[in-house]
Amino acid sequence: MSRRKQRSAFDQVSEFDRGRIVAYRDSGLSLREIGSRVGRNQTTVMRICDRWMQKGMTDRCGRSHPP
Repeated sequence: MSRRKQRSAFDQVSEFDRGRIVAYRDSGLSLREIGSRVGRNQTTVMRICDRWMQKGMTDRCGRSHPP
């Protein structure tokens, strides 16, 4: 039985976890391995890595207020 915390369907990835994802990718881990380490789907990991490569940022887009 898994001890992983059950998340809601639309739980947002924290800035800390986004940083971990980028760091793991820079160190050469696969998307699948990163996903298992941070507890996220590899598609989510891929999207975050793609955003980092294209825009140099990991934060979510479309904020309605300043950070």
